[in-house]
Amino acid sequence: MGSAGWNSTGLTKLDFKSTGSLGNFSLSSSLSFDPSAIRFKRWKASADWDAKGLSLSSSFQITPNFVALDVSAKGEAEVIAFGVDVELRTQGGCELLFQGIDLSIDFPFCCANVSSEVSFSKDGFRELGVSVSDIEIEHLPWMSIDADLTFEMDEKTLELSPSFDFGSFACIDLYIEVQTASTMQISSITIYGIGLKCDIGEVSFEVLSYLDGTHLLKSKYWEMVALSFDSDADCCGPFSGDVAVYFLQGGAMLFDVAYFEGSFSVVINQSLTLDMTLARDLEAGGLDKLACGFVLSW
Repeated sequence: MGSAGWNSTGLTKLDFKSTGSLGNFSLSSSLSFDPSAIRFKRWKASADWDAKGLSLSSSFQITPNFVALDVSAKGEAEVIAFGVDVELRTQGGCELLFQGIDLSIDFPFCCANVSSEVSFSKDGFRELGVSVSDIEIEHLPWMSIDADLTFEMDEKTLELSPSFDFGSFACIDLYIEVQTASTMQISSITIYGIGLKCDIGEVSFEVLSYLDGTHLLKSKYWEMVALSFDSDADCCGPFSGDVAVYFLQGGAMLFDVAYFEGSFSVVINQSLTLDMTLARDLEAGGLDKLACGFVLSW
């Protein structure tokens, strides 16, 4: 496949791309030229190979005075996952030089999941990181801790991140944020949002309220009430729709109603479906979106 671009001065770009397979290998290649300077710009090529429990990939890139080769391998054996990434680079020549390597291994250990990664650059050891996630706390089933331990040449750091999952109270969801004063001290636990979801017959009802003034819907609204339905109409085929109303803190409209959006779809018959989407900014008094369309199939 090829593509070209022109402007008032003439030809500005010329690109060629190709993809294919050879046995279990997936191959791709792209070649770019800069016609304005009459020069080669870039050549990229990649190859991927997948087998049960193992995948290999490589990418090769040549630009003027620069060559790069990246090779990676990923695999799984029982509950252990591993990975290797190797970088080779050169500047101003054709000889590929070792740039760096990353080795990773993930495995479950006791009551947690462990991820580790060690990195080496061309100058030697760079970093060793060990992450342990979902550490369960006895007698506190709603709390778990993630730990990140990092070793570098001149320092070691440990970061603990608690997380909470209180589950759902019937059909109510609580949105919780944890503030830490230090690594081992929790300064506050804040409920910044409340959500409610339930189904009433063919209608789904949802309310989401953010209470802290920081988390917002559509970057502006603090609360949303939504309805969605999907039913068979007597006149024709299935009829479905979604309606949502957003509220603005201190808005000018009654009850702080500020924004409305809805979408509707009705199946006239097996071959024809009609769709409509409407969005209106009630606070500004303008129509944001109105779209009508149809899908015809045979």
